[in-house]
Amino acid sequence: MGVSKDIPKYPCIYPNPSFTEVTKNFRADDFKIIAMATLASIPYGYFAGTARLPQMRVPSMLMSGIIGLHGGFFIAYQQSGGRLMGRLANDAEVRELMK
Repeated sequence: MGVSKDIPKYPCIYPNPSFTEVTKNFRADDFKIIAMATLASIPYGYFAGTARLPQMRVPSMLMSGIIGLHGGFFIAYQQSGGRLMGRLANDAEVRELMK
């Protein structure tokens, strides 16, 4: 994992969070990002498959949906990890930790 020499703007909860810690920290907004990226990419794949060959509509739609799902997950993962490392606003996480 890379090393950042910048000082975090917010309180650091985990300086080097694991995959499990980051995914457990997903908020509802993170799941919304995953859903929106997936749902936005499905019609794009359908119409992209229609442009060349009509029989490619469904395979193109499915592949595009899978790519959108992964892209949404990566964005959500980056935001969740940033909150844990103090790079993004993490008021809810700090309040949960102080309980």
